[in-house]
Amino acid sequence: MTDTRFTTVCDDSEQLLAIVDIEGIGDIETLLMFLFGRPIGVAEGWCVEGGPESLEVTIDGNVEGVCFGIDFPMSLVQLVRSCAEDVSDLGPFRRDDVSGDEETDVASLSDDELITALQQSLGKVRIFNMLNAAD
Repeated sequence: MTDTRFTTVCDDSEQLLAIVDIEGIGDIETLLMFLFGRPIGVAEGWCVEGGPESLEVTIDGNVEGVCFGIDFPMSLVQLVRSCAEDVSDLGPFRRDDVSGDEETDVASLSDDELITALQQSLGKVRIFNMLNAAD
């Protein structure tokens, strides 16, 4: 059975957060950082009428980064697939203070494999949030 939380197309960020059952856009940011193993920023892009109409994503690379917007409606899988293209273009991310683990090539994952990876990353987000709840 497919986990539809990640494939359901949402009309706005509130619906996306409710379906994935997370607290805020910061949790999507954390989920993507766990999934891709690199710094990623996510913020709501606002339209003139005052409501969010897109997500603005910033992905860091070792030499350069990229920033782009992804418009609603979207699913989390669509968001991840859009990010995966740019992550692939930026190449592997290495930090001086961490030994280089083999990165998962998210772009090459099937939908089922991606959903499994998203489930694992979501579990890490929840553990991360519990550990930081006392702060």
